[in-house]
Amino acid sequence: MPVGYSVYRDTGSAVHRGVDPRTKMAWLLTLFAVALCFNHPLVLGVFMVAVLLVAVAARLRWRDLRGFILLAIWLIALSLIIWPAYISEGRHLARIIGIDFTTDGLLFGLAMGLRITLMIFAAAIWMLTTSPQRITAGLLAIGLPYKVGLALSSTIRFIPLMHAERTTILEAQRARGLDLSRGNPIRRMFRAAPVLVPLFSRAFLTTQTLTVAMDARGFGAGKGRTSIVTLHFGTVDRVLTAAAALTVAVAVLCRVMGWGVLIEGTL
Repeated sequence: MPVGYSVYRDTGSAVHRGVDPRTKMAWLLTLFAVALCFNHPLVLGVFMVAVLLVAVAARLRWRDLRGFILLAIWLIALSLIIWPAYISEGRHLARIIGIDFTTDGLLFGLAMGLRITLMIFAAAIWMLTTSPQRITAGLLAIGLPYKVGLALSSTIRFIPLMHAERTTILEAQRARGLDLSRGNPIRRMFRAAPVLVPLFSRAFLTTQTLTVAMDARGFGAGKGRTSIVTLHFGTVDRVLTAAAALTVAVAVLCRVMGWGVLIEGTL
């Protein structure tokens, strides 16, 4: 697999070096649980700000998060359009293209956009601050089989690799006169075949190359595995893991009590 194609960005921060990958995975699952427990935009917004502060503490740059930020803006805008069509509670504001927009509908749409955004940013910061080797070591440390850890870390490595391959193929096809920007979406979809076919071919070739490399190194030949990565679960990790468990318990309790819930009986 080519060197340099990785989501991981090593800035040398305390988030990168001072926190065990198992603690990061615990907080990743915690933020997923929190996002599912609440549907009020204020509560989800507070957690979103906390996640962004972690990104600042990790010294991640704008270009590291730019793609995720643009995706978040698009998802929030889409949620603000879709959910008011299903939520009719609240004060009526306007009727646009047959959709009645209400205060609760817009707030709920904002909450759903923040919910997905919170999950995306939590996963993004986890991948950006944890190397694939430490992810694999962390999964092994919690008892998962080595093949599962390798499959997950390899998948994370494949995401930027396939994106880079797509960009290369797209530029090559544009140099040959292919224009994918004209026509309606259906026609553009069929005209994307010159990009998708070589992309799938490159994906299969990369997978085959990785398989041959793993076989050449005797992957799966022995029962025991050694690792160059050594993990240390210290006092800070114990405190952070306990805080994650407490956060989940409080979030579930708030959901049961109806706190942090904009509309009862919904997601």
